[in-house]
Amino acid sequence: MQPMRKKSINVLLVTVLLLLGLAAVLLRPLDRTPFTKTDYYATTLRNLQQRPAYVTQGDTVRVGWAKVNITPPAGTPLAGYGKRLGMDYESVHDSAWARTFAFSNGKTEAYYVALDMLIVPMQVMRRLEQVYPKLGLKPEQVYLTATHSHTSFGGWGKKLGVSLMSGEYEEELVAQLTRQIVQSMQLARQNLQPAKIGYGSVKAEGLVKNRLLDDPENPFYPDRNKTRDATLRFLKFEGQNGETAILSALSAHATILPSKTPELSRDYPGELVDELERHVDFAAFSAGAVGSQSVVYTHGDTYQSTQEVGEELAALLWQQLQQITCDYVYTLGYDRTRLALPEPSWRIATDLRLAPFVFNSVFGQHPAYVTSLQLGNVVFVGAPADYSGEFVARLRQNAQAQGLQAIVTSFNGGYIGYVTPDKYYNLEEYETRSMNFFGPHSGSYLTDIMLRQLRQYGQAKK
Repeated sequence: MQPMRKKSINVLLVTVLLLLGLAAVLLRPLDRTPFTKTDYYATTLRNLQQRPAYVTQGDTVRVGWAKVNITPPAGTPLAGYGKRLGMDYESVHDSAWARTFAFSNGKTEAYYVALDMLIVPMQVMRRLEQVYPKLGLKPEQVYLTATHSHTSFGGWGKKLGVSLMSGEYEEELVAQLTRQIVQSMQLARQNLQPAKIGYGSVKAEGLVKNRLLDDPENPFYPDRNKTRDATLRFLKFEGQNGETAILSALSAHATILPSKTPELSRDYPGELVDELERHVDFAAFSAGAVGSQSVVYTHGDTYQSTQEVGEELAALLWQQLQQITCDYVYTLGYDRTRLALPEPSWRIATDLRLAPFVFNSVFGQHPAYVTSLQLGNVVFVGAPADYSGEFVARLRQNAQAQGLQAIVTSFNGGYIGYVTPDKYYNLEEYETRSMNFFGPHSGSYLTDIMLRQLRQYGQAKK
């Protein structure tokens, strides 16, 4: 064999060995073990049993509400789209707020916080947990949510994968936001008053679509209109002093506005609450089970579209509001269950994933919880994810069988990616491939725990 040829073969052999070694370090086969047979599921079940929902029957539930402007100055990053590359906004179209409800029945108290942001940032949740003891609270007493506007501010993500969606991390912004949320809680607590509470809902069929099944080539395309959660759900509060407040939730992404416009806005949720506050004293909105679901609009990615969607939703709600009967309630409960998670399954092929250390180095490791809040016979259930609207029907049916009404929200201070029905896992779509972080059974697993948490409230009624 000629020396040059032998040398080339040796180089090729070394290269192949290096690539195989690199693949062994960076890649793992996908684990499709059913979640019911895993250690992480067993751990979460123990968490549920050891710290069940805390439900109290007390005096009339008193309610207070308050809002605090949380808009940082121009020059802060926008959050919501990686393709922005952390672009700063230059102006504010409509300000972002922390809108908070406080509840007390004499035996315990709880809070509902809705932020005009993409998510409740993990760093902010961690900061809040350090402050709660000073307020005489435990973390489970504060139910966190967000509107999921993709044109609100960022600056709250440390790891590379998070900062691509939210811009460069700003320590003072996180500290300031924490202080503002606490301020909103304190103001709401100061405004507590006996209040009647009523639950209502209205269909918004023409305003919601299942975007995951939008492609006619998708094998599940025929089911696209059967797999939506197109209901606007809300609570009406009538204070003893004559004031009225509304808390609403809808399962549709706030993604009307374009990604490249350097302007901060709350998207359609802002138009909805502003329109409602023309008629009532206070309004707040939370993103429901928005995974796979988009809002439908007709005038392109413009403020005309956000205004029309917001006003149409407000009109639907207002029409239904007149028929809602409110009563005093006495039950106040809450829960927060720590979710044990499987190894990350950030895939590069159908059955091939990156090693967990790669995912953790890009996105970090953050605790995740299922959260819940009970007011009378209404239970809010919060997911740490873009949780699919397709799961809502099952959760609501389970709740109704126990004499309860369930309202599902997303983005409760943790984030485990998009959580969609298991049957879609092999679809080569953004939500099921790039943003499905924890494997083929994450939808069934998370829904199972949420159902179990709901059952605890049903058992407390008996």
